[in-house]
Amino acid sequence: GEASNKSLKMLPFGVGRRRCPGETLALKMIGLTLASLIQCFEWERVGYIDVDMTEGHGLTLPMAVPLEAMIATRESMAPLS
Repeated sequence: GEASNKSLKMLPFGVGRRRCPGETLALKMIGLTLASLIQCFEWERVGYIDVDMTEGHGLTLPMAVPLEAMIATRESMAPLS
């Protein structure tokens, strides 16, 4: 059946016959990229204050106050190339 505009607030890859053919690849690449970033780097927050989860304005709902992080290459991952 047809989906109503009220039930579908955001369709980044479209729907139906006009659906993006690269959706599956894009979603897998997002997961792979995130996993690689987590695996290859040590992550640490800058500062010790609580994270402000207030939403900002925009299509992607950015944080009102950006989260800052320090990253360092993991010792076991340094010579990847």
